[in-house]
Amino acid sequence: MKALPAIIFALGMTAVVAVAMFLIGANALVNQNSVPVLNAPSTGAGAVQNASFSADQQQAAQLEQLVAQYQAREKQYQAELNDAAQHLTQANQQLDQANQQLDQASQQVQAYQQTLERLQEIGLIRIDQNGRIFLGRQGGDGD
Repeated sequence: MKALPAIIFALGMTAVVAVAMFLIGANALVNQNSVPVLNAPSTGAGAVQNASFSADQQQAAQLEQLVAQYQAREKQYQAELNDAAQHLTQANQQLDQANQQLDQASQQVQAYQQTLERLQEIGLIRIDQNGRIFLGRQGGDGD
């Protein structure tokens, strides 16, 4: 369950990069401003080609910055997920400890109840309806 958001984010990043690569490739194929190198005249066409190359470089740089931002965000999300997992582990450990203490207390109460029942059976104590404990047969007979 923890890996699901990371996988979805990774697939999203892959899709963004794939779309960017496709757009750059499509732009290179349909760009009518570019002149094939073999047919290019030696004067004037170099400026047009340099301008197109510069625009492509600028777009590539922007896409690289965008990818770097997404990677930084992914690292941040991963760190947050790790922190949440650590807190959950600690909470589960505390819950386990509390359950162990509860089990021990329950066993102690059960042992006390058995001891009181045994003392009543042999006649050393008597417990009235109000929960008062009397030793032997003395006191509380009139209640």
